[in-house]
Amino acid sequence: MKQHMCSRVRLWSAALIAAGVLASGTAGGANAAPSLSVTPRAVAAASCAKTYTAVAGDSWWRIATTTKVTVKQLLAANKAKTSTPIMIGDVLCLPKSAVTKDRARALDLAPPVKRHTKAASEKVIREIFPDRLEKRALAIAKRESKLNAASWNWCCIGLFQINWWSHKSWLAKKGITEPEQLLNARTNAEVALEIYRRSGGWGPWE
Repeated sequence: MKQHMCSRVRLWSAALIAAGVLASGTAGGANAAPSLSVTPRAVAAASCAKTYTAVAGDSWWRIATTTKVTVKQLLAANKAKTSTPIMIGDVLCLPKSAVTKDRARALDLAPPVKRHTKAASEKVIREIFPDRLEKRALAIAKRESKLNAASWNWCCIGLFQINWWSHKSWLAKKGITEPEQLLNARTNAEVALEIYRRSGGWGPWE
């Protein structure tokens, strides 16, 4: 049984190397053992014209918006459905028309002037969202940032992980001209409610 399992591992490793996904050695060397941490999705993505590596808070809608393609195009490129989960580190295929330059402009934010506790952030959300939306809004904020108003990554900021690159043009008309402003819990929640209204639902977070 052990010999059979080892054979399967060797076959899988060979398939990955053939696909050009696994390195056959260290930089400048050829004797390092190949990594077996690459997922089947990464193998498929090796043949894509463009790829995208998923980060915390990503969704099909968010990736599509960030790379300037439709959700339908993105799903088709990955033979996926909106219900298909995305795990951190997944390498996804992007359509040829996708724009990936936003990642090069990764955010680098200064710490917020005022920090909100989780309790304070929850209170802000309850104050801003109508009663009928309150429960869902809280669930999304807990999932996206764990109610940490100071949370951010290369693209997305605050309680609701607002994508700065996708919304900065209309946010400027609202007086939000610096990404650091979205580290304020109240500002972030107000923007999230506006995005909900503009989208006609919770699509941006699904």
